[in-house]
Amino acid sequence: MLKEHAPVLLPEPADRGVGGAVFAGLFGVLAVMSCLKYLALHSTVFDLGVFLSNLHSLHAAGQWWRAFLGHAQPLLPVYAQVYRLVPDQAAPLVLLTVQALILALPALLAGRRHGMLAALAYALYFPVWTNALFDFHLDHLLIPVLYGFLAAATSGHLVLAVILGLLPALVKEPYALTTVFCGLYLWLCQGRFRAGLGLILFGSLYFYLTTALLVPFCTADSGLGAQSSAFAWLGGSPGAALVTLFTEPGKVLAVVFGVPGKWKYLLFLFGSLIFFPLLRPKLLLPAVPALALALLSTNPSYYGWANHYTAGVAGVLFFAFCQVLGPVRILARQSGVGSGRVVVALFGWLALAHVLLAPSPVSRLFWTTDNFAFSSAAYEPTARDAGILSEILRSVPGDTTIPVVAQNTLNWGALAERLDYNSFPLGVFAPHPVRDLSGATWADFWTFVRTRKPPDLPVRSWQARYVLLDLTRPWFVLDRGCEFIQGACRDEEVAREFNVLVIKARQELETVYDQGGFLILRRPEPVQPPVPSPAPHPGTEGPAAGPTPPDGHAPAQPSGPVPAAPLAPAQGPASGAPAGTPTVETPGPAPGTPPGAVSGPAPIPTPEAVPDTGIEVEVLDRLPSQRPKKPKPAPRDGDPRAAPGETAPKDGPASPDGPDAAPALVPDAAGPAETPRRTGRTRRPKAETAEPGQPLPTAQPTPGADHAPTP
Repeated sequence: MLKEHAPVLLPEPADRGVGGAVFAGLFGVLAVMSCLKYLALHSTVFDLGVFLSNLHSLHAAGQWWRAFLGHAQPLLPVYAQVYRLVPDQAAPLVLLTVQALILALPALLAGRRHGMLAALAYALYFPVWTNALFDFHLDHLLIPVLYGFLAAATSGHLVLAVILGLLPALVKEPYALTTVFCGLYLWLCQGRFRAGLGLILFGSLYFYLTTALLVPFCTADSGLGAQSSAFAWLGGSPGAALVTLFTEPGKVLAVVFGVPGKWKYLLFLFGSLIFFPLLRPKLLLPAVPALALALLSTNPSYYGWANHYTAGVAGVLFFAFCQVLGPVRILARQSGVGSGRVVVALFGWLALAHVLLAPSPVSRLFWTTDNFAFSSAAYEPTARDAGILSEILRSVPGDTTIPVVAQNTLNWGALAERLDYNSFPLGVFAPHPVRDLSGATWADFWTFVRTRKPPDLPVRSWQARYVLLDLTRPWFVLDRGCEFIQGACRDEEVAREFNVLVIKARQELETVYDQGGFLILRRPEPVQPPVPSPAPHPGTEGPAAGPTPPDGHAPAQPSGPVPAAPLAPAQGPASGAPAGTPTVETPGPAPGTPPGAVSGPAPIPTPEAVPDTGIEVEVLDRLPSQRPKKPKPAPRDGDPRAAPGETAPKDGPASPDGPDAAPALVPDAAGPAETPRRTGRTRRPKAETAEPGQPLPTAQPTPGADHAPTP
């Protein structure tokens, strides 16, 4: 008696060589499109940016706990080696290419095992495209792993089946339940009791250890796993969730079948494969956990048909589809209809589903929509995209210790390759805690296991220093987005919340760049109290003597706020100013000034906030070889001491930082001034002045000047 999956039911081997060609073509298209999408600034912080940040921290900072931060993903250190093998700038492209290669593998296997139609069906199946073109996730491993598990299990390769059955648990901790159901399949459907029981025990123990112990130990946040908002209605633990499932079936059915999006999710997954997988229900056992997580969740992302959560189901459904192809072709040939006609009809159905659902170059999403993630515009860099990237690289420092938060739809590898990088508004209005496990020991972990109290380890809080927003891209509040059509958010709740957060960010942060809807905001530096000037030495007119900077530069003056009063024409040297240096005094107190008001010259402000007040300021941001040479001061008549050095003339050499850098000199105010008699000194060029009674315009902050040297 023939077995159910005997090779005699498979098509003839004449067309099996086509699988290699389909694999190569699919891999090439997926790799090119995913890389173009990243280069066109159409990748997202969730999740390519978050993965890049974790991988870079694993490699550069040795933060091993990143593999268990929020999720247990022990395969992350393997992917982190990309930063060891290639330059950092190429790491995102290499990751996306490797993902495309792994996703294309089942086309090669299906072509060799099931024939040409199976290979083409895999290339047309929409979850393959959405997983390849929706950034980067470790979930992509599930499609070939689960296909390979079923292929090995049904072919008698038990050892390979067990190894592949273990891998889903290592992809992410929820898929440890998939490992459990792989064991159930080996036990119940293949009669492999010992192998099946081993997978069941491993998956159950791993799921408990990671969700109850390891992830909470490494993560300072709460609301993980069963406690997350997506599954909070089930209870606060896996045990409570099981109780709810069995004691409140009406509530469960309302959540599972009362949401239209979940019906659409099931219809698309099964219908795009002509519902053939339903004819092999036993083969669907490994897909039960992923389907259950999607249907039991209240978060639309879990049951969104264009998200990466379909990876836990797609490989299983596709293998079940392939197992039905052989019998269908044989029945068609024996019934007189002809296998050729059946193959054409099946291919037509698969192609139509592909056009409607898959984001490929021949799909509806690619040509007829303005979908940010999948339309043709997502792969075409524009001049605006290039300008945004240029401004980001110019204005945001490359220091990996500076936290950056960006709108979810605005992501770039250089931003992500730092210790703290996330999606707006996380870390913008309140510090975000991160547990530092650099000094953690096994004793700390065992103490946490016994007490279930947070470990006594340092928790580092970070707050965004730079915030990047592009109001023309789809709006997101962290990872919660809205339908964005023709530049408008169709979800009123998300739109209202996003607008409130943007307004609040504008009020609390200073604007570095604002043009065409693109914003770069920066957290202001804490205001430092002004340093009081030292008392002048008895018998001298200038400040107390101190060490002289190289090249004869005058000592840097203390910084402080600039008075709001307008400048008046110069009246002579101020008290305490270096002899022989023309100065500008502020006018005396106006009539009616309250007693105790401070008058007199104000200290020189720092370059980051200095208005164009006409006071000469020297910025010490040059190497000695780049600083302008100054004429030696001549001794004063009757005074053997040399006067302090003059500052460079206004027309000195330009700053090496280019035209956008802060100017080295702020010109002096003009006007006749009574100055001491000069001997052999150069004349100061006349500068522009403000009209009497009118303040000078305030200089605008220079983008990217966050790390400008302070005088």
